[in-house]
Amino acid sequence: MNRLKAFIGFMRRETAEKYMAAALILIVFSVLCELFVFNYKWVSTIFSDPVEITSMRVSGATADDGEITFGSGSATIQIDNIDEKLRYLSLPLREADDTAVLDVTISAYDEANSASPVTAPQRTVTTAAETSQYIPLHFSGNVSSLTIKVSRTAGSSAVCEGIELNGSVPLLVSVPRIILLAAVLFAVYILRPRSFVYSIKTDLSKSTHQTAAIIAATVMALAFLGSVRMNNAILQSPKSAVNHQQYYSLVDALKDGHFYLNEEPSEELKEMENPYDLGARNANNVKSNWDHAYYDGKYYVYFGAAPVVLLYLPYNLITGADLPNYVAASVFALFFIAGVMYLLWEIIKKWFPKTPMPVYLMTSAAFVAPVLTFILYKPDLYAVPIISALTFSVFGLAFWLAAERDKAVGKKRSVQSLSPYYLCAGSICIAMTAGCRPQFLISAVFGVVLFWKYVFGSRELFSKKGWKATAAVCIPFIVIGALVMIYNAARFGSPFDFGANYNLTTNDMTKRGFVWGRTGLGIFTYLFQPMHIDALFPFIHDFDRATAYQGLTLSEKLLGGVLWLYPFLGFGLYGLVKKKLFKDSRVFVMLCAAMAAALVVVVADTQMAGLLTRYYLDFVWLMMIASSLTVFALSSAAVEGTESHSALMCVITALVLLTLAFAVLSIFARTEDSIRAADPAVYYKLQYMIAFWL
Repeated sequence: MNRLKAFIGFMRRETAEKYMAAALILIVFSVLCELFVFNYKWVSTIFSDPVEITSMRVSGATADDGEITFGSGSATIQIDNIDEKLRYLSLPLREADDTAVLDVTISAYDEANSASPVTAPQRTVTTAAETSQYIPLHFSGNVSSLTIKVSRTAGSSAVCEGIELNGSVPLLVSVPRIILLAAVLFAVYILRPRSFVYSIKTDLSKSTHQTAAIIAATVMALAFLGSVRMNNAILQSPKSAVNHQQYYSLVDALKDGHFYLNEEPSEELKEMENPYDLGARNANNVKSNWDHAYYDGKYYVYFGAAPVVLLYLPYNLITGADLPNYVAASVFALFFIAGVMYLLWEIIKKWFPKTPMPVYLMTSAAFVAPVLTFILYKPDLYAVPIISALTFSVFGLAFWLAAERDKAVGKKRSVQSLSPYYLCAGSICIAMTAGCRPQFLISAVFGVVLFWKYVFGSRELFSKKGWKATAAVCIPFIVIGALVMIYNAARFGSPFDFGANYNLTTNDMTKRGFVWGRTGLGIFTYLFQPMHIDALFPFIHDFDRATAYQGLTLSEKLLGGVLWLYPFLGFGLYGLVKKKLFKDSRVFVMLCAAMAAALVVVVADTQMAGLLTRYYLDFVWLMMIASSLTVFALSSAAVEGTESHSALMCVITALVLLTLAFAVLSIFARTEDSIRAADPAVYYKLQYMIAFWL
């Protein structure tokens, strides 16, 4: 008893030794869970007696010396004269060069179904996850006969080393699962409401805090880089799909001194009355380059050219090769991580200096997750202009926030002034979004919020005395804007025409127009549509949209509205009705501006293009800014004692963890260009690691 009291006292003290002990305890606990929970099949079959198979017929597969080889067609295995209660079916597969995947459907005549068999749901058995090869059975009473239908969906061949009924399941230890569980539990323990970490106020001017931020950014970067190549089908798309080669074609065009692409459109396309009519192109077998902008007899790239100028063209000039799209997306993604952490630090430094360090790090992870997980799912050409615009946007806003400095006047008095250097850097970044993805120019609205008082109050902008600051803000927009407008005019005859409407795609976008009837569907689908959740990995699933809109509705399969998919965004809505939470009125105005801008982008994307997965990234970052402001305000209020600290930290931690979990699962939930088809080994290893009960 005395030792127990001493241990409890030891665990109540905030010491390094305590956390080392907690880590050790959680590792031991994770190992025990691995042995006796996740390996419940092994535990429950230690003393099992295998059922002898006396009658087995195989059709559609080759049976030789106890082994069964499954080919490309379907096969059926019939086992009769069993008359035993079955608990497990073992289909041990031989290790192959590539991942073999079998879809297995089991039917049985049992004591409750003697006239017609009961058929269990389809299961997947794969060489990528050995535990999948041991299937728990739950038929009623004794089973008289068993039918196993097998079809191979992946792998060059699949060899079963012998079917066994009620055999012992081996102990299959997953070291990654032990590490993951221990890490999650330790993170939750550290982030418990009474933890000492909440007494650490965020201050990146301190080296220890800088180190913590760098470690967090490095973890996110390594997790991203370690996974970005798993969708091999997308990585290979430039080799077979001309639309994924557009930046390469633009590089060749720029090297030749013009903006139109070198490939000449077919004469049939040039002669068409309406070349943007997909049905007419298909009916007449007109050759055309998919998803290219076609205008006045030439092909163009309607995607922003800034990534080409910054990455693709220099890479080509130096190496003579084409820069892989996933590499370009990865470069911008790494900068995006840094940009988000810099932006949130500037927000904290300016308005919320009492924000606990864990809240800053958790918010950074929640902000980054939706963007990085989409890039992981589809690191293709279409991701590059979006992630580049996102990166410029967060850096631009961060630089603008950093531009406001305290200037000493006398011994006890200071005034705020603007740094022309940071103003210029911010304006360059925001202006660059026009060369990536024009929708992101809406981020300029934050400049209005931040600098309003300097225009109409202190007159440090757009006045004679503030000419340096004014020039720093305006010149980048003038120069970059002029270059973009010249580029547009040279291609499409108008400085304001980016060419998206001339896209050779599924519909004639020149006739699309603005239709109010599409707006409600877009707002509901992008923001409020509930997710499809069930008990099957990855637990969230994509689905087709449902609508009664009497017209063309362009849509991919989606996962749900962002307010469900990323629960952390709920803080932004809460902040809208808690104006008194924000001491500086500009913060609340900035929050409102972010939410309003997100709504404008949702409507614009719905009208201009439709309901597409990648368009989530156009506005989710704006909502993340609003949510971050609210979380920082709430956590600062909790530190000051005006809000419930324990309850708040529990809510923040829970919503961050849910957001991270849903973001990761969303990578595997999509059936278009799915990870399951591209890399079944990764998919099924993760499936059976998490859904251990299968």
